[in-house]
Amino acid sequence: MIIITGSSGGIGSYLLRDLNKYDSLIGIYNKNKPTIENNKLILEKINLIDLTKIKKFIKKYNKKLNNLALIHCAAYKEDQLAINTDLKNWNQTIDINLTGSFLITREILKLMIKNNYGRIIFFSSSGALQGARGTSSYTASKAGIIGLSKVISKEYAQFNVTSNVLNLGAFDTGLYKKLNQSLKKKILSTIPSKKLGRLNNISNSIKFLIESEFVNGAVIDVNGGA
Repeated sequence: MIIITGSSGGIGSYLLRDLNKYDSLIGIYNKNKPTIENNKLILEKINLIDLTKIKKFIKKYNKKLNNLALIHCAAYKEDQLAINTDLKNWNQTIDINLTGSFLITREILKLMIKNNYGRIIFFSSSGALQGARGTSSYTASKAGIIGLSKVISKEYAQFNVTSNVLNLGAFDTGLYKKLNQSLKKKILSTIPSKKLGRLNNISNSIKFLIESEFVNGAVIDVNGGA
């Protein structure tokens, strides 16, 4: 069973379609319900910083949640210089990108330990490692994800649980489409091939990590060498 958070976004909705051929899926979304016609696909509306709803979700599907892989696609980004970033923006970014990821991971981990199996896959970004103007809250949240994954990889490896991060570059979807043309050109200039990534590169990387029990605590670049 694969659980995908942020399943209504560009990457998340693609993964729902692609990974559905690979395993049974539950897609978690917060605002916009994914428009995917598939009777086998389960979709659940959950605010990931609402611990009560997370626990209700796990209780509802407890019997189905075996051989679990948890994929974190939920993300929020609003560009502002650090000096202009107010506490509301900071908290919203940290809540969605880091706190929400932590809460559902913590609860799902309990099932993974019980079942002696689990695969956790977080998404970070090249910007989280390099830093970029106007992304203080986003960069902090994604750098935090890397730290969280490394800790989990050490704490729960004995239960056949792995935790890894896909460090994503630019893909022609989601957050990239919201950028202005100038910034898009700047990003393309950092990619040796001068091409955006194809989404199947992400799904192929996920399949690799699900099937690889000895890859743990890794941060894997999926960014075209940028």
